[in-house]
Amino acid sequence: MQSLCFMKNRIKSVISRGNENAKIMLIGEAPGKLENETGKPFVGKSGQQLNDLLSKVGFNPEQDIYFCNVVKCRPVKNNKDRKPQKQEIESCVKYLNAQIEVVKPEIIILCGNTAKRLFKINEPMKTVHGSCIDYNKIKLVPVYHPRVSITDEVKFNDLKKVKKLGGN
Repeated sequence: MQSLCFMKNRIKSVISRGNENAKIMLIGEAPGKLENETGKPFVGKSGQQLNDLLSKVGFNPEQDIYFCNVVKCRPVKNNKDRKPQKQEIESCVKYLNAQIEVVKPEIIILCGNTAKRLFKINEPMKTVHGSCIDYNKIKLVPVYHPRVSITDEVKFNDLKKVKKLGGN
């Protein structure tokens, strides 16, 4: 079997940050450069944007949210971030499933298309963002990734919907 090429770029596995007892789990796509260096998800520019939006909605990100990613190592091509490949996702999904089992979230925010597709939500993000989808007694809410060039107002409104669903 072919080894996963993205692991050779790993400085640290990026598992999680936040509260393991939170009612809300946020699943992103993959670690970036700063996440690879620190071992924590959503600490770079996108993470700062996301934390700002979550705070404006009324969340305390470190207390109210458990952050993780679909894949646990930074996928890189030509020293730049890239989308994870199918084999990389398949090799990490067991770890993500274990995280879901341990945290037992009531709500999962699916941040971006990779996380959305993992849960077999194949409609375009523009159609499903901010909606609530029931999945094994968990509420799934697909949202745009912070780096996507859509207005902060749209992202803010999607996170407000999470808050109304019972997110503290």
